[in-house]
Amino acid sequence: MSSEKLLERILSTGVWGIKKTDLKKEFNLLDVDTILEDLSKSGNICIDKKGASYYCWTSEAYIQHIVNSDAKFRVLFESINSLANKLDDQTKAVKDVLANTIELFSDNHNEKLNLNAPNSNIGLESFKIEFDKCLTNISDSIGWIELCKVRSEITNKHEMSQRVFYDLVDQLINKYQEEYELSTGGEEGIVVRGLIHGYIRCIQVN
Repeated sequence: MSSEKLLERILSTGVWGIKKTDLKKEFNLLDVDTILEDLSKSGNICIDKKGASYYCWTSEAYIQHIVNSDAKFRVLFESINSLANKLDDQTKAVKDVLANTIELFSDNHNEKLNLNAPNSNIGLESFKIEFDKCLTNISDSIGWIELCKVRSEITNKHEMSQRVFYDLVDQLINKYQEEYELSTGGEEGIVVRGLIHGYIRCIQVN
């Protein structure tokens, strides 16, 4: 119980911390030093010298105390946090790519199980006509358009799955490389070297 009360008291002092001597006076316990040492070893508190006295902080409050009082540590701490945020963003991007890839493979698996899916056997040349028409109708001023918009229009019309659509787009781009250009970005698209290419434009439409 004594250790819990000591920890609560240290916690209440926040970033300012509290002197060991003040804790000894306040709690009047013979084994304060032993309890504090145990709390320090367990990582619950940090004990460090400030001025001529030893102070106690919770671990979180101690880090903030060092950030506030040591300029070099603050720069290092902020750099580490910035790096951690960048890693989090990159990890999220990788997870998004993996999720999209899994979804595409799942659609492919479901497509194989459902051999009688309506209009899923549209020919490549017929698909190209529909695809080029969509690019012409809904592309922006510089010709770029999100593949998800084209997919939505064509799959609704032909009742094909997302997987079948992107299989056909992949075949189309490989066969007519001189007519189309892909760009990275978007929520879905063609995965090339681990990156989602979700934008497309027509370079030349015959």
